[in-house]
Amino acid sequence: MYGIVMGLRSLNGTSAVLYSLALVLEILGLRSMALGMFNNTIKKFPHNRWLHLHASRLCLKKGQVDMAVTHWKKAAGPEDIGCFIYWLNKSNRIPDLYSKTRRNLCFLAPEYDEPCLALNRSNIPEPSSQDPGLEMLEQGKIEGALEFFSQELQQQKSNPGLFFNTGVALSKLNKHEEALVYYEKAQELGLNNLELLNNKGYSLFNLSRYYEAQTCYELARGMVSNDYIIFNNLAACYAKTGAAAKAYQCFSTVVEQNPDDPLLINNLSMCLEISGKAVEALQYYDRALAIGKEQNIKNTVLINKVNCLIRLHRYQEALESCDQMFCDGSSNEFELWTLRAELLNTFGRVGEAAESYRKALGLAV
Repeated sequence: MYGIVMGLRSLNGTSAVLYSLALVLEILGLRSMALGMFNNTIKKFPHNRWLHLHASRLCLKKGQVDMAVTHWKKAAGPEDIGCFIYWLNKSNRIPDLYSKTRRNLCFLAPEYDEPCLALNRSNIPEPSSQDPGLEMLEQGKIEGALEFFSQELQQQKSNPGLFFNTGVALSKLNKHEEALVYYEKAQELGLNNLELLNNKGYSLFNLSRYYEAQTCYELARGMVSNDYIIFNNLAACYAKTGAAAKAYQCFSTVVEQNPDDPLLINNLSMCLEISGKAVEALQYYDRALAIGKEQNIKNTVLINKVNCLIRLHRYQEALESCDQMFCDGSSNEFELWTLRAELLNTFGRVGEAAESYRKALGLAV
């Protein structure tokens, strides 16, 4: 009541009437119309913290957590995120979700566009009707899992876990725009836990909506401050939004906690490149190559190292690095052969370049 009174006192005339109407619409359950009314009033009073506070609360109820945070920052200040996280936890009416997924990793390198969405079935309180769908997800039968979840939703339209799982399946099919719809439906039903925020952030990241993804990961970090996957994803967003110093700080923390993970070291290297520290980045690329075991991962790091050397105009070293590739038949191998061909062309070695192009296309033995 105090907030309502203060909100009315901060306005006048038509705006006060709109504010009052918005409150009435909310009481009647017409949240979308109420939010629209608040947004119209905010256009006239963009710095009114009470309007932003009410808009934040309504966005949260509608599952629009990203917009809720945006309004909250304007109401309480950009650094006062702790109270919002408390508020978010209070709104999370689902204490245990029986279908949790392993948190996804966002990477800066384009080679990592494919989602890493394996399921973690540990800590499941009891079997559920969704088990067949989860089994299909684990087995890579994504279309079948999606069909199963869709059928279940026809019977359980208020089940946030089903909405969440449907979003995960859509994300695995790279249908991130559709996945977001289901994540927000789950949020509207009161699910705002770590797994949902991270998976939603992952889809936003893949849609190049980096600021919104960043918001999700900032909230997730507030819930669990020492989760290296959340740190990595937040750092990737910082790098994309131009906050190089914050990105470097996050990546450094992650690598310090996980010194034997070549993918995380690769991300730190790319962050250093973005920060103009390409020479230092090369040291980390070499470190990632030294500890990496999977051929595809090593080729991915190698591509980034070669590109870094090219940016430094160290073409001979770049060519020598290409010769370290592992022939595993992946798209990474194709890109390395192509880079090698372009470098050979630079040196005027046209015949060798043509041979590399043929290997890239699988036309040479």
